[in-house]
Amino acid sequence: MLTNMDWLQPGKPFPPASERERINRYKENIMLFEGKHGQVFAEQLKRIQRDDASKTSYEIILNWYKRYTKLFCDLLLSEPPKITTGKHGSPEQAKCDQIVHDNRLLVTLAEIVIDQIRLGVGLNKIRSDGKRAIIEGQSPTYWFPVVAPANVKDTTHHVLAWIWYVWVDDTTKKYYLSVEIHEKGLVTNKVYSFDGNESGGTIGVVLPIDEDGNISDGGEMEIVRETGVDEFLVIAANNLSTTDRATGLDDYSDMESIIIELEVRIAQISNILDKHASPNMYGGESNLEMDDSGNWVFKGGGKFFTVGEGEQPPGYITWDGALEAAYKQIEVLMEQLYILTETSPAAFGQLKSGLAESGSALKRLLIAPLLKTARLRVSLDYLLKETIKRASALEVAQGINNPVLIKDVHVEWQDGLPNDSQEAVQEEVQLTTAGLTSLESSLQRLFGLQGEALTQEVERIKTGQQSNSVIPPDNITLTDKGDD
Repeated sequence: MLTNMDWLQPGKPFPPASERERINRYKENIMLFEGKHGQVFAEQLKRIQRDDASKTSYEIILNWYKRYTKLFCDLLLSEPPKITTGKHGSPEQAKCDQIVHDNRLLVTLAEIVIDQIRLGVGLNKIRSDGKRAIIEGQSPTYWFPVVAPANVKDTTHHVLAWIWYVWVDDTTKKYYLSVEIHEKGLVTNKVYSFDGNESGGTIGVVLPIDEDGNISDGGEMEIVRETGVDEFLVIAANNLSTTDRATGLDDYSDMESIIIELEVRIAQISNILDKHASPNMYGGESNLEMDDSGNWVFKGGGKFFTVGEGEQPPGYITWDGALEAAYKQIEVLMEQLYILTETSPAAFGQLKSGLAESGSALKRLLIAPLLKTARLRVSLDYLLKETIKRASALEVAQGINNPVLIKDVHVEWQDGLPNDSQEAVQEEVQLTTAGLTSLESSLQRLFGLQGEALTQEVERIKTGQQSNSVIPPDNITLTDKGDD
């Protein structure tokens, strides 16, 4: 990990040695997410080869990585969280809604969740274009956190550094390293010459740049801007983390060996079935005929072996593949995959009849993924709240976009599961009948009503209840009709 800024000096390697393994792992996980398993698992996939060396290897891509990542992204965000601040209809709420809408914040949040799962950390950055606060997701592949030597959880700088190039001629590229250093209340931009390529190299000298960060002979050696916000404008949401780590752990590493074995095993089964897809035959010479080239061929086509009188027929004519052991191994591997990834078959839609006939039953089947979702939500909740507050603070500090300072944000997260409306109504009826909740609260939970709409609906319900009530007359006279 990085504990000072000395690694950004001219002559130092980039990426720094302590971060190289992390960055390489990020790049591999991105390729796995995109289904480029052959590039990452090249050595392991050598176990799958056809007999004919002139043909390519027999590969089957099981992109569990993408499916797994989308599962938890959906559980977190398929039902958008309700973000509120201040009172309903207040200037704070209007500004909060504007920040969320203008920045497509929920879309950005989904991108951050994907990075959080596949890379171990999701990032966003807040900046200003002079008109409003802009919130953008950032790739952790060019993020370098600097922490205090005595406490890895105390971040002193967030550094965003990326390599880029320009074409000198048709065959030559010239490389540069751009750096954006975030401190509390301060952002510094620099550009270095760079001796290397896209994969890394050596940092060169600092180059003069203009206000837009472009290289300029008459520019400054660095551009320093005060943000007016007493917090970082880069915010990180870690996946599972520990006291001795500055970054979170990715979920893909635990899955790797099982995914490789599944892909290899299924590809080998496919290879075997492919070899035996066309059956061979044997018999007497009377079943042969001469083709136009003068070769003896079987009348029915395909491969044919002649068997003379008293000769032993060759093997490998009929085949009874005993693949039960292979299929059993796949079942065992899938069980381990579900355990390690904290999922279940039900999470991927594999439901047996009668197992989930209600919403509560489905939740019991999904207890492991729901617990993991809750764990992811902790850091994501902090990121979302701080992003909105710091974006509003940046607009206030710069006096742009009719600023309103947001001091407190509340996020109501959903579980991401299909709503069982009948079960929900029954539960609310029981709660209101027992006097454990109010009619207003029930309507809020069932239909999401707020403010004037909620008040009007409550009035309509109460009016309807009164009109449907039976009022007995003051005097009731009973007449005895006597015996029939």
